[in-house]
Amino acid sequence: MPHSIIFLIGMPAAGKTYWGRKIAAAYDLPFIDMDKYISQHEQASIPALFAQYGEKGFREREHKYLNQLIKNTKEVTVVACGGGAPCHSGNLELMREAGEVVYLETPIATIEDHLKQSDEIRPLLRGRANLTAYLEDLLFKRFNYYMQAHHILPSKDIEVSTFAQIIQTCTNQP
Repeated sequence: MPHSIIFLIGMPAAGKTYWGRKIAAAYDLPFIDMDKYISQHEQASIPALFAQYGEKGFREREHKYLNQLIKNTKEVTVVACGGGAPCHSGNLELMREAGEVVYLETPIATIEDHLKQSDEIRPLLRGRANLTAYLEDLLFKRFNYYMQAHHILPSKDIEVSTFAQIIQTCTNQP
């Protein structure tokens, strides 16, 4: 099966949606934000889904929609995944089999800057007294998953052209 999906993974506010949109526009590819995809299908916001089902229930839905997205994607597509998506329910293995997984390695200080500039409500980050310590702990827990990506890109070095070879890998499959 050809690698038809480019999965962007990384911490919350690492720039997955930002870069996903830029890459998709630059290479004329479809773009899917996993959280928006889930929200549309569930007809509820991510914070509402967390409130209604808890993290476990949300992760079950995330897994279901990841499977659906993989099954229904027939062309090279850029997908920005939720920060925890690769860490649950065997999702990372599904992503690795269905496409190229790209970890956007972003320093905690950069993530904090992005969060301060964002209006987005992120359920796992809401009301944290010590955001830096929480993010460091979250990264520690997720690091081994993120490091299994096919490509590890330090965020400070990323440009749209960085993705040219990854896209070529996806489009030139036998």
